[in-house]
Amino acid sequence: MEKEEKVMVLLLFMTLTSLMTAYLCFGSDLTASGQETGEKAKPYTRESGEGEKVFLQAEVLSKQLTYKGGHLLLEVDCNSEVLSVFIPKTAGAEALNASIREGDFISLTGTVSEYEGKREIKVERKEDVILSDHRSSE
Repeated sequence: MEKEEKVMVLLLFMTLTSLMTAYLCFGSDLTASGQETGEKAKPYTRESGEGEKVFLQAEVLSKQLTYKGGHLLLEVDCNSEVLSVFIPKTAGAEALNASIREGDFISLTGTVSEYEGKREIKVERKEDVILSDHRSSE
């Protein structure tokens, strides 16, 4: 092998070694970033308790951005129960407001909580809300 080829092989080896070391040290943190660890979401029911992580599919009945804070509030119909869904500004409220319309069907994952005596689902990340279907109103 020529001197240049030996240098290239050595540099490739060092690069691969650095990448493997970084993955072994930080890989699990990088792949799980933004995700809750250990807690699996359960299907939402009327018996779901406060603090429980749940998922559901529902039709959007109404939506509005809060005057202060820029949070998104949805009213959804989940199995004939009207639920409030709270999407904080930090969870992509503005982007979701632009893409969700009344009459759309969404799938979402969030945590059951209570606000002013009313049950609601709080969404943690924009990726936890998936637009399932558009109803054409045109």
